[in-house]
Amino acid sequence: MAPKVELRRSTTIPAFVCPDDRGMAMARISVEVPAELVGQVRETVLLLYEATAESVHRALRTRAGSDREDATLDEVHLQRLRLDDLDALVAHLGRGERSVRVSASRDLLHDVLYGALIDAGERLAETSDRCWRGELPLARVQEVAEEVLALDSLLRELDSGSP
Repeated sequence: MAPKVELRRSTTIPAFVCPDDRGMAMARISVEVPAELVGQVRETVLLLYEATAESVHRALRTRAGSDREDATLDEVHLQRLRLDDLDALVAHLGRGERSVRVSASRDLLHDVLYGALIDAGERLAETSDRCWRGELPLARVQEVAEEVLALDSLLRELDSGSP
């Protein structure tokens, strides 16, 4: 019979430590929205406002029949804070098409820019299809592609920045 050999690790693995990100999600940051993107960003903010208002409405409707009233009220409070932030963004973006610096939480700005990027990507796909069928000039694809790239650049700037 072969001798038993005890295998032991010569090193220890350090314990996993969660990063300390307390307060990071609510840190306010600013982003400069170029004039040519203000309209798309404003539209995305309005869509998020509508979805958040609907979320508040649903939470209030389910509160009546719920035994978890505190949790529902907490959800309503969080969504109301988000509505306030979205309202401030809409007011800051204004009705004009000039460049504007907006300030909000990193999470909210990420949602806004990512939503605008998705919409621009959908417009690019539709524009490409229409150009392929000869309904639009090819130069229109370049214009919409530049919007996608500009939104992607803003999102990358947001994601790479420090809080």
